[in-house]
Amino acid sequence: MTRARLEKRRILVVGASAGIGRATSLALAREGARVALASRRRELLNETVTLAGPACQGFECDVRDPSACEHLVNQASEALGGLDAVVYAPGITLLAKIEESDSDLWRTTFETNLFGAALITRAALPHLVRSRGKVVFFSSISIDDRPPRAGMAAYVASKVALESMALAWQGEHPTVSFTTLAIGDTLTEKVETTPTEAVAEWVPRWIAAGLMPGRLMLAESVADQVTNILASPEHVRRLAITPVAPEIPGVMEIPGVGE
Repeated sequence: MTRARLEKRRILVVGASAGIGRATSLALAREGARVALASRRRELLNETVTLAGPACQGFECDVRDPSACEHLVNQASEALGGLDAVVYAPGITLLAKIEESDSDLWRTTFETNLFGAALITRAALPHLVRSRGKVVFFSSISIDDRPPRAGMAAYVASKVALESMALAWQGEHPTVSFTTLAIGDTLTEKVETTPTEAVAEWVPRWIAAGLMPGRLMLAESVADQVTNILASPEHVRRLAITPVAPEIPGVMEIPGVGE
């Protein structure tokens, strides 16, 4: 019988109620990890906890609230008896022309994509230093686009900052592994709930500029790579996953585009 690769590992997944965070939580649980699942949406979180199994527990947390971030880490570490890894999955993309992006849009984007990651990591650091643990942040392949995709200025800026922050954490704490997983366009709840008019305006422009292959990856593809990173005995600094073109049999094209 094959031994589970993450057996008894104590892992906190933030943003676990849907999308990539949910897929990651389930993948880690299947590999034998004890997982603390966190999200601000309790009903969806409960569904994920049920699917993940009895070795997993759920905790509410809004990452835009500094006190909630610290409280979450305290709860999770107490429930699991420490922490061996943290996966930070929350992310928000608010599409808007840069000249129409107001202070609320910039603040919401950075509080979710960057500040929450910093606060969760700070709170978890003493546990991760003791366990020589790992942190995985979700970045994006869109930060390498030149010029950046139209309509995504705040998102791209927050992910560039996230990459720099991960390097800073690594420089100050070399015994802990900090990984940025730069992902391509992925089918998640965030994409599925994007207003049709936003998809119609922006996505065809990105494809025409050669910035998208015209399809979306599944969240499970990303979750597989998170599992590999956490199971590896080595430190993985940065990993990028890019979708293949839609002519490959069985892949999923972007909903509403090209129809």
